[in-house]
Amino acid sequence: MTAHTTPDSGQLTPTLGRDDYCSPAIFEIERQRIFHRGWMYVGHASSVPGGARRVVDVAGESVIVARTREGALHAFANVCRHRGSQLCPVAGPSGAHDQLDTGSIQCPYHAWTYSLDGRLMSTPRVDRAEIDRDQYGLWEYRVDDWNGLVFVSLDAAAPPLDEWLGAHGDGIDQFVDVPFGDLSLVARTSAEVAANWKILIENYEECLHCPVVHPELVERIPLYQTGAVLDPDRDDWGVELAGRAIGLSLAPEDGLPRLPGISEEDARLYRGAAVFPNLLVDVVGNGAVLTTLLPHGPDRTSIVAEYLFAPGVTADSGHDAQSTIDFNELVAAQDNAVCEAVQRGVASISFTEGVLTAKDSLVADFDVHYVRARGALER
Repeated sequence: MTAHTTPDSGQLTPTLGRDDYCSPAIFEIERQRIFHRGWMYVGHASSVPGGARRVVDVAGESVIVARTREGALHAFANVCRHRGSQLCPVAGPSGAHDQLDTGSIQCPYHAWTYSLDGRLMSTPRVDRAEIDRDQYGLWEYRVDDWNGLVFVSLDAAAPPLDEWLGAHGDGIDQFVDVPFGDLSLVARTSAEVAANWKILIENYEECLHCPVVHPELVERIPLYQTGAVLDPDRDDWGVELAGRAIGLSLAPEDGLPRLPGISEEDARLYRGAAVFPNLLVDVVGNGAVLTTLLPHGPDRTSIVAEYLFAPGVTADSGHDAQSTIDFNELVAAQDNAVCEAVQRGVASISFTEGVLTAKDSLVADFDVHYVRARGALER
């Protein structure tokens, strides 16, 4: 995404229009041109350990992400090569994330069985002479890992992940020294939000709403009381925490250790990044939250939040990780509620477009980036 800019005071920029948020036809274009052509974040590296597999949703395409016992990552269409049956069930109404499973992949229809690297290993009641198993491995997608964050692309022509992040990972380079893959994944939560995925990102990219919607958050990040989302006195993405704290928690002191790769000075900051189109990264001194957006329609989005802490921190290790999780879940619930209100409002026949002010500059940047990625619409 583009570097952040600061519009002149008084400059107003139009928002996206009603159809951008509400049209099933435009959502289908987004599926084809954005979600199925680029890279989508699908989970922390530890969510698929060696010898295991997980089903993820990529804007309506069911994908199996697997890791061999030797550590090699693979991604496959969740489709049997025999008669097209879905191989692995998808949990929940949204299909956000299936449960972690181990071992080979067996079709529930005729029991054709595949290894975790996609090879067809067994075809019961069909002799080897009838089929060349080497020719009928699973349809494979691209998968890559950046610093412990796993991404999938359905498009063989998409640029390499590092190149994609350079063009679409707004601020992600500030975390190059944070070893996300070594951090402890303590909790994963999910929520269903009746709002367009772009409304969720636009909400993330501004803080004019913070004094109204997030009283707990602005108490801990005083700059947000002004409605600004970036500190004009800093040349990075950092925002100071109140009292030089190193975390965001319901408890005054949660005792969580500092994350590796973060300096003592940076530990006193909140830093965030948005990776287009579906990952939000939030980092403080003692924890990180990876938020995945999984669009299911123009007005339906699943949200999966992964909570990462220093190695050795677990749900029962004696550290108060739950207080940090509870704080972030409170803020997320507040955001989800107002985003649903926005979705209901933009669906009105009265709404054509809104306006963005100078403090909405990151929203304007996102909208420009989105329109460029989506491309022109036929009239």
